[in-house]
Amino acid sequence: MLNHLFDRVTLVALATLLGACSTADVVVPIDTAQIVSSKQDAYRSVQVQVTDIRKEANLERTTIGGVSMGRITLKPPAPELVQAVVEASAYKALASRSVAEPQTVLCGIRVFEIATPATPLYWDINAKIELVLRVRGQDRTVSGTATERTFVWPTEALIERVTTEALRQVSAESEQALETLFALPR
Repeated sequence: MLNHLFDRVTLVALATLLGACSTADVVVPIDTAQIVSSKQDAYRSVQVQVTDIRKEANLERTTIGGVSMGRITLKPPAPELVQAVVEASAYKALASRSVAEPQTVLCGIRVFEIATPATPLYWDINAKIELVLRVRGQDRTVSGTATERTFVWPTEALIERVTTEALRQVSAESEQALETLFALPR
């Protein structure tokens, strides 16, 4: 019984110490050039309209027990990141089909979350993205997830790496989904 009480007191003390470490918000820069090529002139044949349909935006660092340690702000913001990824994917899908007329892609952001749940030994950095792509009245859902475990505080560099990986997955799935959508008869 004494050991059980000691374990609880130790966990509470650890959580309190971790809570005192840093409760600052963090800005995480994401370089879209690491995810997609930057052929901006080619994107003129594609119009992507992004709508944020998330019920809530969960971007925060947490510690044991889900205690918030600060907000995560992406630079550029999630809608701009999604726009760049989907535009590039749409361009690739159209280029492979030799489609000349302008195309419109509607994109809804269902989920774009970054969280850092913790245990007494480590943090997991989780990124989850889910989009709905619509072309000519037909929908496809694409997603990307990435996780990295760390035994140190989840820094902006670690968060950037995990978020970039999830965006790469979304890019690949978007290209495949858009190839299918563009191939459907009008």
